[in-house]
Amino acid sequence: MTADVPDRLQRLAAAMQVPAPLTSAGLRDRFGDPDHLEPAVGQVWRAEWDDVSRLVLLLAAEERHWRVVPVSVEPTGEDDHSLVVDTSHTAFAVEVTAWAGLSALIPTGTLSRVIDDWSRDITNWCADTAGGTLHEPPAGTRRGGPATDPFSASATVRASLADDLDVLVAAPLVPIQASTPVDLKAATGRVGLAAVIAALQLPQPTVMKIVQGKHPVTKQQAHVLAGLFGYAAEEIMMAAGGLPLGLATELEQPRWRETWRSLCRRLGVSEYAARLQAGYGAFATAFRQTGGTAPDWRSRISQWLAAREDETAE
Repeated sequence: MTADVPDRLQRLAAAMQVPAPLTSAGLRDRFGDPDHLEPAVGQVWRAEWDDVSRLVLLLAAEERHWRVVPVSVEPTGEDDHSLVVDTSHTAFAVEVTAWAGLSALIPTGTLSRVIDDWSRDITNWCADTAGGTLHEPPAGTRRGGPATDPFSASATVRASLADDLDVLVAAPLVPIQASTPVDLKAATGRVGLAAVIAALQLPQPTVMKIVQGKHPVTKQQAHVLAGLFGYAAEEIMMAAGGLPLGLATELEQPRWRETWRSLCRRLGVSEYAARLQAGYGAFATAFRQTGGTAPDWRSRISQWLAAREDETAE
C-alpha cells in the first residue's frame, strides 16, 4: 500500500509524526515518572493556563515562579534577540526558536509537562540575552535575524507569543497566610452584610466564610471587596483564607496538574478552584493531625485525595 502513496505525501506524513523522544513513552523513558519530576533549569516545559498552551525554556526559579523564555516550533520565526537551535541539539525534528527577548516570570502552577532538556550553553545564552548581555551563540545554533517588517510571519509569531505570555504571567497563585491590617469582619460591619452579599452575588453562608477569613476569594472578588471596603485587592486576598506557604507551593507543583484537572472536571469548577479545594482539605487534615511537627504537605494532599475517593465510592 505504501508504494501507492505519492512521495510528496509520504514526506509530509513523516514530517507530521511526533518524534519518538516526544511521545508519552519517550518522555517517560527520558525523564522517568512525571509524578516525581521536579522542574529544573534548562528544561523545556509546556506551560498552560485557560486556553493558552506554550513551550517555555526554564532559566531560573524565583520563589513560586520561573523565569522563562518562550520556544516556538512551527511556525518558528525569529528576531535579533532570539536563538535558533538546530535539530542536533533538541528532541524536535525541526529547527526551534528560543525568544530570549520575551523573558517573563510565570507561576510554577502553569507548568504542566516536561518536553525537552537543553544544554547549559544554550540556556546560559538565553539567560544572558534576557538580561541584556549579547555574545556569540553556541555551536549548533545561530542568533536570529531582525524582524523589521511588522507584517512578517516572524512579527506575527512574536506578537502571539507575547500575548500568550501575558495570560501565563497573570495566572493566579494560591493565596498564602500573611499579616495584614485588613479586618474583614469589621469592614463588613461598617457597610453591612447585605451590601457585601449584593456586591459578591454569592450565597450568605459563603460570604460569611469569606468575611471570617475561612474562604478564599478570586482576584475579581478581591477587587470588588477592595472597592467596597477601601483596601487594596492584595490585602483582601491575604485576609480571606490564605494557606501556609509550604502547602501553597506544593499545590502549585506540576506533579499535581493532571489531578487538579481531573478534579475540576468532576466538580464542574475551574482548575484554580479545584486546587484551592484540595488545599483547604489538606490544611484541615493537617490541623487536626499534626500535633506540633511540620506537616508533610505532599502526603497530606494525597491523604485528602484518597479520603475523597473513598467518600465518592460509598
